[in-house]
Amino acid sequence: MKTTLIAALAIAVTTAIAVPAIAHENPQDFPVPAATFQRHVEHRIARARARMEEKIAQRNLPDAQAQEVRAHFDSVAASVQAEMQKAVADGTVTLDEARAVRAVARQLRSRHGHHQQGDDA
Repeated sequence: MKTTLIAALAIAVTTAIAVPAIAHENPQDFPVPAATFQRHVEHRIARARARMEEKIAQRNLPDAQAQEVRAHFDSVAASVQAEMQKAVADGTVTLDEARAVRAVARQLRSRHGHHQQGDDA
């Protein structure tokens, strides 16, 4: 049961990060200025962190589990930010670079699947 709860919370948090950095991928909106893209990604990470803390408090997770969830979130956020830094390096972000940022977030999300049979047995 504990692993299911942690996995569900981690999925909820990483899904919030994995949403596209620009809400709608309209090719006409690209390239985007790097500062705008960076501000948007950082805002989404901050919102996701706040939701994670809210969920931890709602579920009254023990400190050990809360630290595990926070550690996973921090690793996801660091990977997303590293990819974002690559994208903003030249001062503009193309559609392909924005997709690369999203792909990193989705790739990290995939380690948590739906409840697997025998997980809590």
